[in-house]
Amino acid sequence: FMDVFNQKIEKLDRIKPGDVVALIGDFDPKTIFLLIKLIELNAIVVPLTSETKDQHNYFFEAANVKYIFEYDTFKEINNNREENKLIMQLRRKGEGGLVLFSSGTTSKPKAVLHNLSYFLKRFSTPRPTLRTINFLLFDHIGGINTLFHTLYNLGTVIVPKDRSIETVLKVCDRYSVELLPTTPTFLRLLLIGGYIPDKIPASIKIITYGTERMDQITLDQLCNSLPKVDFRQTYGM
Repeated sequence: FMDVFNQKIEKLDRIKPGDVVALIGDFDPKTIFLLIKLIELNAIVVPLTSETKDQHNYFFEAANVKYIFEYDTFKEINNNREENKLIMQLRRKGEGGLVLFSSGTTSKPKAVLHNLSYFLKRFSTPRPTLRTINFLLFDHIGGINTLFHTLYNLGTVIVPKDRSIETVLKVCDRYSVELLPTTPTFLRLLLIGGYIPDKIPASIKIITYGTERMDQITLDQLCNSLPKVDFRQTYGM
């Protein structure tokens, strides 16, 4: 990670406070580095993933994106949409921002603008940290929350190459993961596939579940099958 942190990233000097920058990636060292640098520059960051590429043009327009970073590529785009008043207010204050999109289950995803000063302030109080796998994606508030909670408290973030059941369980076992933030759907798949309880690594102490509602039947099965694991709801952050 330090090798990435020490290198100069071209085009960062183009970014001015209040510029809206789409950052496409995952929780890999280079993308995390760029996220931290953009925050330092008081940019307004729009984290996205390659999985939603078919929606990117809509996201760029909705968030008034000016620049795009995607791993080793950088480009400037022309966004002819009238500038958003909330973005202009944040820019005048000289504070950075974070734009996340709603799930879009009932209509098109809606852009939600956070003041980064307020968003990051919640992590200033030291809290216990655990070895954590960043299961939730880079464009989800739960994934961003996990990253900053762990970094602020000097913890260890483990990032899987993909979110398949086999990869996630293998990574949890190999790196002695203690906290698995996940979704009810993923936990149902673990139950249906027979991975619970025997294939759940003994290191896991806490499993959190969010992004969607958990049904009581599934939760009861999980608690009965893994009595030593603390299950915690994070839905509705």
